[in-house]
Amino acid sequence: MIRTPSINNVSLAGNIVRDAVINRVGENKVPVTTLTIAHNQRYKGKDDKWQETVSFVDVEVWGALAEREDYYKKGVPVVIEGTLKENQWKDKEGKPHSKIVIRADKVHILNYPDKKK
Repeated sequence: MIRTPSINNVSLAGNIVRDAVINRVGENKVPVTTLTIAHNQRYKGKDDKWQETVSFVDVEVWGALAEREDYYKKGVPVVIEGTLKENQWKDKEGKPHSKIVIRADKVHILNYPDKKK
């Protein structure tokens, strides 16, 4: 039997869609924020003209990395490095839901936002 390696690495570049809001969860009040990244992909269509699609991807940022909300502003270009994670929950009626997100290990800010004085 051949064993398939378990590889879970994601790199994604895009722009932050909205300003980050930090939440604190659990007994230890661990900081967490969810960034939504807009990733644009260009391709040539059947008519040989360039087209563009946009994908919106949620990124969970935990711990000290989550506390950089001064930099996580709408429009800021970033590169995210992390792993895929499936979040599962049940709604009020008990119906199960799931969503794939990126859990960030690194967030590279490509253009720091102006700080307001």
